[in-house]
Amino acid sequence: MALKKYVKEAYVAFDPQEATFLFERNIKLESKDAILSQIPAMVRHLYFPKKRIKLLIGLLISLPILFGVFTFLTWQNIMASKNASQILAIILMVIIVLIISIIRHYIATFFEIRRLKKLYNNLEWPIESYCAFFAEGILIKSDDMEGVFYWHDFMCIMANSTVLSFNLCPSTTSKGKSLKKYYPRLDTFYIFINGDEEIQELMKLVSEEIDDLVEFR
Repeated sequence: MALKKYVKEAYVAFDPQEATFLFERNIKLESKDAILSQIPAMVRHLYFPKKRIKLLIGLLISLPILFGVFTFLTWQNIMASKNASQILAIILMVIIVLIISIIRHYIATFFEIRRLKKLYNNLEWPIESYCAFFAEGILIKSDDMEGVFYWHDFMCIMANSTVLSFNLCPSTTSKGKSLKKYYPRLDTFYIFINGDEEIQELMKLVSEEIDDLVEFR
């Protein structure tokens, strides 16, 4: 039975009896200590802000080069000096915004790790969950989630060979407002797939059908 603070009412996006059934899985987690020890590395890996960090490194590397070029241009004429100053100021602002964004990201990651540890620590072990996969979406029954979702109901799905994380849209979006009636916290939920090749192949197909939904890590 799903925890009431996570699930107020199960969301049902479509009738599983009328959908295109693919396969199902009964997932059982036996070791509490093993899962709790995996959570920090798992979350950090899934949500590593690679694009932002690469952009930040690129800007930091290019900054002294650009500064040297702009310094040379300022010797040529005053107009170039004004333009160069404006461009450098914009670049510095972007760097500051990126640094703040990355710091906020890691703060959110810290709280997600703490939330998951608390959740799994308080559950009755071993943990069992059920998933049915359809061409249209997924049916999930676990301790912290219960519902039937279209694939496009999710903001994004993070995937690797060990786990899938399903991220619901924030409450500031129309989809998030709708789902908040069912899931007051709109928390991300996870499915441990432990190298299941059939699930991984399905995620690849979903990624091909819906752009920018699945991100592989």
